[in-house]
Amino acid sequence: MGQGLRLSVLLGLLGLLAAPVMAAETIKVPSNPIPTAPGARPAPVLILLHGCGGLGRNMDLWVRRVNDWGYAAFVLLSFQARQIRSVCAPEDQPKVTGLDRAGDVLNAALVLQGVPGLDGGRIGVIGFSHGGGTTTVLTRRAFEAFRPGLIKAVVNYYGPCTNPEFHGRTPMLALNGSDDNWGDPPGTCKRFADAMRADQVFELHTYPGAAHDFDSPSMVSRSYTLGHPAQYDAAAAADSFERTRSFLDRYVKAARQ
Repeated sequence: MGQGLRLSVLLGLLGLLAAPVMAAETIKVPSNPIPTAPGARPAPVLILLHGCGGLGRNMDLWVRRVNDWGYAAFVLLSFQARQIRSVCAPEDQPKVTGLDRAGDVLNAALVLQGVPGLDGGRIGVIGFSHGGGTTTVLTRRAFEAFRPGLIKAVVNYYGPCTNPEFHGRTPMLALNGSDDNWGDPPGTCKRFADAMRADQVFELHTYPGAAHDFDSPSMVSRSYTLGHPAQYDAAAAADSFERTRSFLDRYVKAARQ
């Protein structure tokens, strides 16, 4: 893994106020060591954001995956800290919003800057579904202004892309399936892409026939949650992993402070 670097999993439990961004009630970061070889550069870190149903089985796979890529993983549990299990149902969605979770991410990034073995100047975010939608909120100019350059890049897995007029200059990769109707990721992200300026890095890839959770191998057969299809797509998943790794290596791992 380059320079003898070994990465541990970080699990973050945050309970944050929606506004202002800086106000935090509790932040708990376990003391998992991040051992490195003598003289090795501190590890870049990726903050992972689960979907509307909370922490799922696929997150363990993602932690191991990004560790193999040379990143530390910080799994951010915004729901658990607020004693909420799910916000999937329409009536539950106001309980924890993308604005709430974007504030959580910024607070987490500030905490991570003080963790030995981590490089606070190389932090990225991968969000899934509700967490993916949160990444588009996180890249708004108002959040970027809080601490410019704090988040180097984000990846949005099958979350809707909202309010392109607010988007700043944080590089974003959006990945979704053409059959996904949960928040219409393919449609909203296409419109988002069409609204981008030349100085805004936004990459979009839509997989034909793929649905929600196409990266989750536990979703072997097509199932429906609240009328929305979800199913694993091995080819789409493999391609998305390559695109994600390349994107993050370019904008996070290779970033200069």
